[in-house]
Amino acid sequence: MEAARLADVSGEFRILLVCTANICRSAMAEVIAKAMLRSAAFPVATESAGVRAMTGHPMAPHAISALGKLGLDGRAHRARPLDLGLVRSANLLLTMEAGHAAVAIGLDPEAARKTFTLPEFAGLAAGAGHRRYRSDTAERARAIVESAAERRERRRALEVYDPYGGPPEGYDACVKTLGGALSHALGALLGPR
Repeated sequence: MEAARLADVSGEFRILLVCTANICRSAMAEVIAKAMLRSAAFPVATESAGVRAMTGHPMAPHAISALGKLGLDGRAHRARPLDLGLVRSANLLLTMEAGHAAVAIGLDPEAARKTFTLPEFAGLAAGAGHRRYRSDTAERARAIVESAAERRERRRALEVYDPYGGPPEGYDACVKTLGGALSHALGALLGPR
């Protein structure tokens, strides 16, 4: 509970990316997000986990290769399971599928207002337009999440295709999807630069 309270009052904003095994989609998204956030004006912590994590396993080889084509390195990643502490400490949970969101909310029902699929949040956040907040604060990012929760529709959320077990081209397409969605989501959270 202490970590959740600290996440709410600190100047840091915490993003948790979630998929199934934490060796492909959420792992790649974490690496991409960290690269995009290197120059963020306020502290943003980005982590990933899996609802059925292959704990301790490295990122899938094709995922590492797809990131490498962008000049990014996923070799240090090790999978870890989603747990209550991670859910509570995050200000925003971005999942790859609606089923992943359901697992996170099952761990902590209060997480429903901060849990979205990545494509769903990218669309909602882009239209939030919170001009009353400075563009470089965690306060703005929290307001964007709240605004997205208020505008969410009760239809099936968009999801990120799982390339695991498929050809390298599927991973390349997934990286492109993740990069585009993260660009929109993080751009909205950080504001105009």
